[in-house]
Amino acid sequence: MKKVVLTIALFSTFVISAKATTVYAEIADDTHGTSIAKVGLEKQDETDEPTDPIDPPDVPGTYIPTGNTGALRIDYISNIDFGTQKIASETKNYTAGNSDEFVETQISDLRGNGAGWNLQVSYDSEKAGFYTENGVALAGAELSLPAGTAKTVTENQSPAAETATVTVNKDAQNIMFAAATTGLGTWEDQMSAEAVSLKEPSGNLAGTYSATLVWTLTDAPT
Repeated sequence: MKKVVLTIALFSTFVISAKATTVYAEIADDTHGTSIAKVGLEKQDETDEPTDPIDPPDVPGTYIPTGNTGALRIDYISNIDFGTQKIASETKNYTAGNSDEFVETQISDLRGNGAGWNLQVSYDSEKAGFYTENGVALAGAELSLPAGTAKTVTENQSPAAETATVTVNKDAQNIMFAAATTGLGTWEDQMSAEAVSLKEPSGNLAGTYSATLVWTLTDAPT
């Protein structure tokens, strides 16, 4: 019987409290009102100025502005320098640690439609790899770009973009990408320079070799 009585007492207390709250709300109606605050957001102008780097480089000249000014654009791309190395009798792996602390690529999506995007990288189709000015290829060379950290500006409310590891070849591959409703605003693929590597087998001629990397930003995820 005690358990039953206790349950009834609690129910009665609840009913009384609910009635008291209702009376208070009716009295307060005459002293409260509502207003509306409004803002409109629209796609960024195509002529907008380029966005500054999220993390400015430590070494001047390592981040190259693209000059792109569209609502979906690549802002900056890093050059990569593996230095000058001695010819060896075995395969060597070199890192870009002598260039800058990071290798970075920055994009901005200011469309506001949440369509998503892909940032892809490949070699120049005409010279897919490392070559000297005289057209001599660095045979067997492999350039590897690690999955970096997707960084953005302070207080960006968008879910993050994603990154991927790429061994560069003639085919465009996703290195940073955003599914629908993610990756809005400005995003940077920040790769540790120590993890950016070039494999160089033995048996190559002495010379200065360079490769042209082609970065492509597509307007929807695949």
